[in-house]
Amino acid sequence: MRNLVIIASFILMLSCKSTYEETLKSRDVEKKEELAFKLYEKEDFFKASDLFKSLIQDVTGGTEIEKMFFFYAMCDYKMGDYGLAAYEFERLIQKFPRGKYTEESQFLIGMSNFEKAPPSYLDQDYTKRAIESFQLFLDKYPNSKRKAEVNEKVDVLTQRIEVKMYDQAILYYKMGEYKSSVVALEGLLNEFPDSDYAEEVGFKIADSHFELAKQSIESKQIERFKKAVKASTKFNKKYQESKFLDRSNLIAKKSLEEVERLKRELPDYYHKTGKYDKSIDLYETLLRRTSKEAEKQKIATKLFKVYHTKAQKGFTQDKVENYENLMTYYNALSESNRSFINSTISKELASSKMGYQQYKSSAAYQLYKEGKYFFAIAQYKVLMKDTSIKVTPKDWYFYMMANYRYANSQEAQIKKNSLDSIKEFHSIIADKISESSSSYTGKTAKLIKKVDAELTAYPILLVKEPYKNGKYKIGISRAQKLLRIKLSEKDEEEIVYLLISTSIKHALKGKKFERFSRFEYAKNVYEQYKPRVKTIENIERLKKLEEKINKALLKYQINEE
Repeated sequence: MRNLVIIASFILMLSCKSTYEETLKSRDVEKKEELAFKLYEKEDFFKASDLFKSLIQDVTGGTEIEKMFFFYAMCDYKMGDYGLAAYEFERLIQKFPRGKYTEESQFLIGMSNFEKAPPSYLDQDYTKRAIESFQLFLDKYPNSKRKAEVNEKVDVLTQRIEVKMYDQAILYYKMGEYKSSVVALEGLLNEFPDSDYAEEVGFKIADSHFELAKQSIESKQIERFKKAVKASTKFNKKYQESKFLDRSNLIAKKSLEEVERLKRELPDYYHKTGKYDKSIDLYETLLRRTSKEAEKQKIATKLFKVYHTKAQKGFTQDKVENYENLMTYYNALSESNRSFINSTISKELASSKMGYQQYKSSAAYQLYKEGKYFFAIAQYKVLMKDTSIKVTPKDWYFYMMANYRYANSQEAQIKKNSLDSIKEFHSIIADKISESSSSYTGKTAKLIKKVDAELTAYPILLVKEPYKNGKYKIGISRAQKLLRIKLSEKDEEEIVYLLISTSIKHALKGKKFERFSRFEYAKNVYEQYKPRVKTIENIERLKKLEEKINKALLKYQINEE
């Protein structure tokens, strides 16, 4: 008997399978639709899905297609394939934006994402998608009968994100990652200002600022302790009955104490680490705010030491200015502060005054020896204007030498200007140098000979330099300008030669398609300026250039053709 039942069941199963497969393959829409809904009601969504998919192709009329499309998506939803279901519902809305099932589909997109949304301790991407989907549903259908249900779902999802943010922020806090915990905790309050965690979070923001400040390097501590004070003060005002109140008050108290301590100690830290300007700014602030005379005297002395160290340690080109700032500061102090400095650091005061006088007279020469000719020139100018210092032939000589060295490092036009300035300066002090019996008299005369020799290279050097450096356009332009003014016969012939040579170089440098036109230009230049060349030697040199131009014109003309 038992065997007969098994056999009968097997036969029935085969019969059902046969019926399903036959219907799926058939073109009988009514029969296929009837079986699809029958299987759907029996929750055989897998087979129903295949039938609905087939019906989408078989049925006619937009309403019927939409209906089949909807139930096809519903099969995925019922089978728990929520990602695919959301995708199919979105496709349905795109195809039938005003259809019968559009509102329901939009709701089910939200539900699909809702079902995929994980617990709060996991990534909340689908949670955010679900909220966005439900928000879109409420925007489209504000009067929907599902409004209350959707709002409940959104509340659940929102709380999940809130818990996730809280857990993450507290994890940073417990791990001692206070910079990250501040960002995370403040982000939580910005996102959820009415959070159930708001009181605890507010306190932990203040505590995180405080702990971060304690861990920080000295240069950042004042700012961070001030943030701790601000956060704790804000918390105390908002939660006057909080269980965290005593601890918050303690944070504010200790932070203020640390700020005051750092204001006294930080300038010395900056002094030791070579950040003199920061040290000076902080000491000057302390000096302005201190009312006690004894404290003012101590601060004024410390500030003097910073100014002095800055003057001693600075680059040579800055030392004179730094010493002047030191002396200006000292002279502006009150009588009692100056007296205190005189009595407590008299040796350092004497050293600073000696250093000031020394560098006023020697900084320019020191800069020259260091090869800082530009700064040396500027410092020599300052030196020669200072009536308190006697300027010697040595100073004049090295001022001119600094100009000469600087000139030789510059482009030709600037070099010429620098050499001209040496000649001009020498004409002013020539009589004074000749009257002195200094050894620098002869040295100065040799220098002026060098300058004269180099100036005779002008104006040819103005064209030769860009020619050598490959700046052919500049060379051509300068040569043509020079040939408009009166020149010696020798200079004029040499510049004509350089102009034509530069034109050839410029032509060769061009791309292949540019070369023919550039050599034509070189030919025109040759024809225009060759009448100015009279000497046999230079005429022969020009002929060689002409041969080069003619060969190039023939070569590149053939290429063009």
